[in-house]
Amino acid sequence: MGFLDKLLGRKGVKEASADAPAAVTPDCPHGAVKPRWDSGADMGKTDLVSAYVCEACGARFSREEGETLGASAADRLRVREDERQEGMRR
Repeated sequence: MGFLDKLLGRKGVKEASADAPAAVTPDCPHGAVKPRWDSGADMGKTDLVSAYVCEACGARFSREEGETLGASAADRLRVREDERQEGMRR
């Protein structure tokens, strides 16, 4: 503790920060999953995708996992669009 901390009555400034709860990071929904290919010649061929990468968090997924995530993200968007349109009709 420094001189100014003692003078101003600040006690345990460093100790308080150690006891503070860790910041909570929300889980990534992996809605921006993009395909990756091993070579440039394979680009655009869905059967030759080597992996999928989430652009939001950087997580890597296998081809099967990436296809599943991409399909579920598309379904979530369709449901939200339907809800939005229903809200506009009211």
